[in-house]
Amino acid sequence: MITVGDVGVFHDGGGVSQYHFNQLPNIKFNEERHYYQGADSFDHFLNSVHAIKIASFHVPFPDQSDWMVRLKQCYEHVDHVFVFCSELHCATAEQLKRIDKPKICIYVNGIFKQPFDHAKVYPWMDWFSQPLHYYKEINPTLLEQKLQHGPKRMMFDVLLGAQRDHRDFAYFFIRASLNVDLYYTTYYHRIDQPLLQSGFDMDEDGLEIISNGTLNHSIDRVNYYGHELGISQVIPTKIYNQTNYSLIAETNAENDFNFYTEKVTKPLMAGRLFVVLAGMNYLRNLRTFGFKTFDSIIDESYDAEPDPKQRWTMAMQQCEWLCQQDPEVILEQVKPIVDHNKNLIFTHDWYGEVSRLLESELLPYVE
Repeated sequence: MITVGDVGVFHDGGGVSQYHFNQLPNIKFNEERHYYQGADSFDHFLNSVHAIKIASFHVPFPDQSDWMVRLKQCYEHVDHVFVFCSELHCATAEQLKRIDKPKICIYVNGIFKQPFDHAKVYPWMDWFSQPLHYYKEINPTLLEQKLQHGPKRMMFDVLLGAQRDHRDFAYFFIRASLNVDLYYTTYYHRIDQPLLQSGFDMDEDGLEIISNGTLNHSIDRVNYYGHELGISQVIPTKIYNQTNYSLIAETNAENDFNFYTEKVTKPLMAGRLFVVLAGMNYLRNLRTFGFKTFDSIIDESYDAEPDPKQRWTMAMQQCEWLCQQDPEVILEQVKPIVDHNKNLIFTHDWYGEVSRLLESELLPYVE
């Protein structure tokens, strides 16, 4: 274990970066001696005297810019800057592009289409880790107890969430072109209504609402078999037990970046075939993490189509094709793929990988 010398570290925002600094395998910081925590300590950090100064930020969402002001103020006065971004949206992606400078490392929950010129960019798959924690560490037998195997009556679950263009596309495509009875579809459309008033499906055994009986957003907290977690991290086993496959309409569908959320993590954990409405090359980039997709069974050329509506149309056509196949045959064909994916998502140390990457960047400053 490396004993850290005269190093000052500013942590901006919510304890996220501090958590990852504290998980390093071979570097041990002393919180009282090394850390300046939160925006209130920023001036103290700027005026402090250390042999080495490091600033670390967590990009807030919804969009805020105060952190960028502090980064700009301290950039010339520090040796290195670390930025963690767990919510990759158009606004946060633009913020990250504006800090493409030397001596900055960015850890992001996704992949950019174009590499950065100066900053180092590493994957930080926070939304692989968050839903996984409960089912791996807290209640590791629950998923297998609740999931039913074999063919189901309906073909696809289509859990669309809040309104987006690609979700509108899927919703109306199903209603106009497909056998609606083969799809378990929910779409709560509006983000200005509480979830329970907008069609959000909460029918899951063991789940209790704890926030005054209301849920306003999918990140709100619930009790699930006595443990508190975000509602979006609960795997909808009752819905999965009625459907064979999942149509994933990701949070974002821009071509400039791919943002991987719990929407894909849950089907990976549950061992399901999925078709995705997302940005271009979402599947290709997912495979870079070691996952397998379903191009041996369906035509996944939609993933490389740059035109959004054409890509979504091609994806929906694969849903149509699957609905015409015998699910017993398809489920047997996908079993080696989904077993591989389930094993990978559960056994890979996603946070540990980030810790190793972070430590390799910190070593020159603490040795």
